[in-house]
Amino acid sequence: MGLMYFLVYMFLEILVSYEFAAVFTPLGLFLEIVFTFFVGVYIIQTLPLSMQESMQKVMNRQIDEQEFISIGLFKFIGAILLIVPGVFTDILGVLMLIEPFARWIVHKFLPKREFKHQTYKKEDDIIDVEIIEEIGKN
Repeated sequence: MGLMYFLVYMFLEILVSYEFAAVFTPLGLFLEIVFTFFVGVYIIQTLPLSMQESMQKVMNRQIDEQEFISIGLFKFIGAILLIVPGVFTDILGVLMLIEPFARWIVHKFLPKREFKHQTYKKEDDIIDVEIIEEIGKN
């Protein structure tokens, strides 16, 4: 089954790249591959800053933890796809970088996980224990 997906991917990659080269010339295809390579490298280099912004969204309750993890993962995968030569992979990479698309994929295909946060406000809920070790006499 994996081989079938790979063959479909290769067919689409060759077809889209061929059509792109027919419209924009082979030089245009080469420049597109080089440009998206540098964009992918830049995205990977700036990923920590992007993750910091997403962490702020989690702290402000704008997104949940699952979206935080998946958005970061989608950005990384999108950047890798931009680095890989080919027009079809570049299209997939750009789609992965679009946050609403990544959120849609997460909500559509990944199961929802519940994260429970408990905070204790009353001191009655906390039990303070002191352990005393006795040393036996010989």
